[in-house]
Formats: sequence, C-alpha cells, structure tokens
Amino acid sequence: MRVAFVHHHFRPGGVTRVISEQASALRGYAAALLVTGEPPMEPVSFPYVVVPSLAYDRDRHDGKGAAEIAGEVLKSVRSVWKDGADLLHFHNPTLGKNVNLISVIKALIDRKQNLLLQIHDFAEDGRPGGYTGEEYPSDCHYAVINRRDHRLLLDAGLSAQGLHYLPNSVRPLGGAESDSEERDLVLYPVRAIRRKNIGEAVLLSLFLEKGKKIGITLEPTGPIDVKSYRGWMFFVRERCLPVLFRLGIEHDFTSLLSKTSCMITTSIKEGFGLAFLEPWTGGKMLHGRLLGDICEDFIDRGVELGHLYSRIKIPLSHIDEKLFRMKWMDCYRERLKQYGLAENQERIEEHFQDLLKGGFVDFGILSEDLQMQVLIGIVGDNSLRKKVLDVNPLLSHIKLFKESPGLISRNRQIVESEYSTERTRSLLRKAYEGVLGCTVFQSVDKAVLLSAFNRPDKNFLLLCESAYQSGS
Repeated sequence: MRVAFVHHHFRPGGVTRVISEQASALRGYAAALLVTGEPPMEPVSFPYVVVPSLAYDRDRHDGKGAAEIAGEVLKSVRSVWKDGADLLHFHNPTLGKNVNLISVIKALIDRKQNLLLQIHDFAEDGRPGGYTGEEYPSDCHYAVINRRDHRLLLDAGLSAQGLHYLPNSVRPLGGAESDSEERDLVLYPVRAIRRKNIGEAVLLSLFLEKGKKIGITLEPTGPIDVKSYRGWMFFVRERCLPVLFRLGIEHDFTSLLSKTSCMITTSIKEGFGLAFLEPWTGGKMLHGRLLGDICEDFIDRGVELGHLYSRIKIPLSHIDEKLFRMKWMDCYRERLKQYGLAENQERIEEHFQDLLKGGFVDFGILSEDLQMQVLIGIVGDNSLRKKVLDVNPLLSHIKLFKESPGLISRNRQIVESEYSTERTRSLLRKAYEGVLGCTVFQSVDKAVLLSAFNRPDKNFLLLCESAYQSGS
C-alpha cells in the first residue's frame, strides 16, 4: 500500500509529531510519502515532496484555483510513485488555514481519489479566524483523535463505517522512579500559550512544600501569548514565587527529568491530551486539572486520574465580580457573533448566574488580571489561603506532594500498551482498509458542531482576546 500524508507544513508541533509517528507505524505494511506546502523544518524519515499551494495563506502568493492545486498534488505524488497513492491521508484540513484546501479536497473526491481526513482541531471550537460557511467535504472518510469528537461527528451525520478513531501514540519518556525527596522540581512541560492556564500553575506553586518549585519549559511565539507570558514572568519575579520559566530552553529535557519529582497540567483545553499520559511513562506522578471530555478515553482504558481536580473554586468575595461579569458577557456575545449564533440577553444572564452557584467561581474561567487578583489575595491573606484549600481538598495532593509508586506503575503499563506504536499500526490498518473497502455517502452538519462547541460553560476568558486586551 502507498499512503501520502498531506499537510500545510512539517514544522515542530503536535500534528507533525503525529504524522511522523504514523509513518513509523506503517513500516512493513505500507510505504509513506509526505506532501507538504513548504520544505520541512523537522527531520523527515521518509520521502517528501513540496506543493507550495498547500501552505498557509499567509505564506503563499499564488493565485491558483482548487482544480489546479489538486492536479499538482497528484502530479507530485506520481513523481515518486508512478501509479500514484492508494490513499491520501489529510491532517487538519478543515481549519481554514488555506482558503482553497476544502475545494481542493472536493476536487480530489471528484477525481475518485481515496481520502481520509483526520481532524485534530475544529474551527468551530474557539478558532473563529479560520471559520467559514463552506461545508465540510462530503462522501469521504474522516478520522478523529478522541471519542468526544467521534460522538460529535456521528451526531453531525457521519456513519460508523465512514468515521475512524485514531488516537495519538505515546512515545515513552523513559526514566526511572526514585525517591522524590531528592527532586525539588514540579515540571510543567509545555509551551506557555494562554490556554495552558499559566496562572493556575502559579496558584499551585503557593501550595507546595518549602523548597519545591514549579518549572515551565517553553516560551510561546504568538504576540498575545508572548505578552501574557511576560506578564506572568514579571508577576512571579515581583513576588518571589517558586516558579521558573524557560527551563526547556536552558536545559535538555533528560536533565530536567532527573530533577523532577512530578509533573502538572493546568490546561483548560486540549485536543488529544498527551499531558495526561506521558508523565507515567517517565515514572512521574501527574497532578493538576482534569479535562473530563478528553480524559474519558484514558479512564475507559484503565488510566487512573481520580486524584486530579476538575475545577478550583474561588470565593466570589475575592474577585471583582462586576469586572468578571462584564468580561464574560462581552466574550460570550463576541463568540456567538463570530459564528453567526445568537441568544437573548435574559438567557445569557442565566448562563452567567449558573457559573456563580454556591458563591464560588472556577479559577480557570477567569481572565489573567482576575487570576492575579486572586493570587495576590492568597499571598497576602492566610485566611483566604486556608479557605481555598478547604473547598478544594484535592489541592492537598499538591500541598503534601503525595506520590504513589503503585499508581505510577499501573498507569505506565496501560499507557505503554494502549498507546503504543503497535496499537497505532493496528488502528491505521483498520482505518485504511475501511477507506479502501467501503464507499461512503455522508456529510457533516456544521450546525451540530457549532452548538456543541459554543456552550456557555466553555466560555473561558483565557481563550478570548478581548478579555485580555480589556484589562489583563
């Protein structure tokens, strides 16, 4: 079998890593080829060809139409394989990064090509910049990386035969369990973009045992993320809090692991959720925020995550409730408008009041300036510190730095079995055989996607640019 992976680029990042892992998993079963819009920035262990018209719109300057680009894709593949590919495996093709791409895919469908469209992220899910009214390609096969998205696309009209579950594989970190007393670092191995919720990592640092510190590995690159990141660096430095930045730039990862007692995640939004699986493979305990809709896949396979928290309750008396209301309302209306949705003011007010039930609000929903208000209060007021700990008992795992060698061992075995290269190979073979053996007639109802992803409880201010610009 000949499989051509098609993507805008091959730069460092999650999708690039997935393509590499899938190509490795195919060895002995299928030949792989990369078709990309620009010369790869990461090493490629299999052949590649460049079709510049597939690049992001911001990086291309041609005026070619969809039919011409589709022809270039097929021609480039035939320059390597005379008879072309048996299957074209597109990654993240519906995000709107290239205005022609959906039409290119439709042109390839018209040419009777076998296609698999693997979605890692949805434009309907907080990415309005790439959202258009153009319908998803019909009558081709799709793949997703988690069960939440699988259910969603079934609800949106896809058939079980035309939708495939392809979770990412997990490359073991290696490393051995050892006495945590010898290690003083709590590692957050992440590029510190806003959705990674850096303020919550700072909050967790306030509950560590003396001498422990949280380390964040990588810097962001986007302008708003960079500004946010620098704000947190200044905040931490001004108050001498036990948080370190740039560790992944100043140290190699292996040396960091040797100093790491455990890892954390405080992210409010993930696609696959690698952060919930990797630590165990390095013999590390994981603490932090549970994302239920993502982690259900892992829990169903036996990974134990019951010690994580799903929210951190903050007393309303310790935030500027009027400012929070204004920001939340503005962001929710803005999000609805960006997607052409609407709700009346009374209903929006009901959504907001639902967030405040019990006299608490989740720290992760707050904007950065409001998070800083809370942190300043905890640092300066022992009674608030105690109250936060009392109403969030799972934070005691952070405070007491509890470790569980048995839990680490059990989770490690499950992750290395369920998310192995062998498992990826098996799922890929099943998906490819499904594409080649089953012609599908199906389409995606985008209204279902918009409704599912734009719920009020998902209106995190960290994902809203105007919330940042208006006060953070």
